[in-house]
Amino acid sequence: MQKFSEKMLVPFMIGLLLTTGLLWPLFVAPFFTHHDDVQVIRTHQMVKCFYDLQLPCRWVPDLGGLYGYPIFNYYAPLPYYISGFVFLITGSYLFSAKFLFAAAFVLSYIFMFLLGRKLWGNWGGMISATLYSFAPYHALDMYVRGAMGELWGLVFFPAVLWALFRIYERRSIINISILGVTFGLLILSHNLSAMIFFGVVLLLLLFLLIFGNLKTKKEKFYLLLYSLLGIGLGFLLSAFYFIPALIEKDLVHVETTTYGYFSYTEHFKGLRKVLLDNSWGWGASVREIPGGERDGMSFQIGWIHIFFVMLGLIAAFIFRKKEKYVSLLISLFFGLMVLSIFMINPRSEFLWQLFEPLKFLQFPWRFLMLVIFFGSIIGGAVSLLVEKGEYVFRFNKKWLYILLLAPIVLFNFMYFQPEKFIYTDDATLLSGKDWDKQIKRSIFDYLPKSAKEPPAALAITDYEVLTPKPVNVDAFYEGTNWFSMNVTTSDHTIIRFSQYYFPGWQIYVNGTPVSINADNNLGLMTVTVGAGEFKIDGRLYNTAPRVFGNVISIIGVLLLGGIFVLSNGRAKKWFGYYLRSVKR
Repeated sequence: MQKFSEKMLVPFMIGLLLTTGLLWPLFVAPFFTHHDDVQVIRTHQMVKCFYDLQLPCRWVPDLGGLYGYPIFNYYAPLPYYISGFVFLITGSYLFSAKFLFAAAFVLSYIFMFLLGRKLWGNWGGMISATLYSFAPYHALDMYVRGAMGELWGLVFFPAVLWALFRIYERRSIINISILGVTFGLLILSHNLSAMIFFGVVLLLLLFLLIFGNLKTKKEKFYLLLYSLLGIGLGFLLSAFYFIPALIEKDLVHVETTTYGYFSYTEHFKGLRKVLLDNSWGWGASVREIPGGERDGMSFQIGWIHIFFVMLGLIAAFIFRKKEKYVSLLISLFFGLMVLSIFMINPRSEFLWQLFEPLKFLQFPWRFLMLVIFFGSIIGGAVSLLVEKGEYVFRFNKKWLYILLLAPIVLFNFMYFQPEKFIYTDDATLLSGKDWDKQIKRSIFDYLPKSAKEPPAALAITDYEVLTPKPVNVDAFYEGTNWFSMNVTTSDHTIIRFSQYYFPGWQIYVNGTPVSINADNNLGLMTVTVGAGEFKIDGRLYNTAPRVFGNVISIIGVLLLGGIFVLSNGRAKKWFGYYLRSVKR
């Protein structure tokens, strides 16, 4: 880690205090309205997995209308592992949800500061980090959409590049581990963000190999090797999630995430809306047509952010000879920023058609994540003008930086507020109409393919006897991914459980596995027994891809532990003593 000096502390704290000021809505009311209001219910389900020791959590019992749902087999789970642990400490679901919002904002600032500091120094890093925090799209993700996955993706964009620059400066195994951890956490935070950012990482690596200040082929080889090892470690650590999600994507109705309203063709935005429009709203994104519905959501980059990008480009031009590497780096970031803006425009549709996985992004304006990321980095290059352009600026440098902060704060602070505050508590959110609304939310996303259609109503019983003869049930128990019951029947009996069939489910009757029939519109598991006393058990087991992913991640964790041993002098010394004692 970079040493936290006194010179670093002052600019860091100024930007951090400004960033935490954007969190004021979290303190004035229990909660606030936003589009993706799912943080509490997902945390609630993750906590159930914790109590049931279902780790990693893949199947939750209550979502999908109480029929169970494989959400964390497909939806990036890191934020909810974090909020689940926060709940175990605090006992509050609302606090856990607000913690996720706050932590994502603060960590985004910290990692952007570390990245900006590497490029522009302490004060330039503070400018980049403050621009990142105050970007209108950051406000949109938090207080309008409540897009938790994207918020945490924005945390690890700067973290990954910071780690890559560490390897560029010093090839070491500890820097491999930092890149591996940050890249793995990016995948686990938001797989869509990781998908569009992976190309950025490779492009920057190529840039450093070609234009970086590495003089020998050996240095370039080790930069490439160490970087690829770090990226590979990130894939290993996150394999328990992304391998099953990728291999088993056809087991659920993922097509519903790309059709109709969620088709990317419905959400392109023109240059005027992105570059010039500074309106603000809490509505939805729509495809605007003459005389039709208008966008209720803002997709602006922000005039102040565009102004700072222009200052950064001016700095790159002025110092193009003295700071050739830096000027080229700014040019690369600006090129990627322009490309990201183009990907939001309808003229880019041919690229969306060419790269089919892009359709899962759903909203082309998600590329605003990259726009504000690169724009914030470039904006920090104003420090070149302040530090090296004495013929341009002759003021006290610290006060000049503070003066530069003023428009960032004044023009963007107003966006960081919700439409409405909600006065509620955990008990209210997890009961009655609020509970019903949450467990039915997005019910067709990741719905198992065994279900031909989503349920018309919530499950009202744990099971249903489909034959007329009476059945005596002594007990019915269930957890997150299992259930058990004791039954006594007098005749041929068909029992249908209120659980979707999903590959990995197995039902046992008196300890013997039986075939599962899920041939009904809802895809619910059904078994048949004869007359007698039976103990019926059901459990969701890991399939081969899930086991493989788990094993790969365990290998990644062991490798990470090995890196710690090799990079820690005391641990290495202890390990040496141990090996010598074994030899004796």
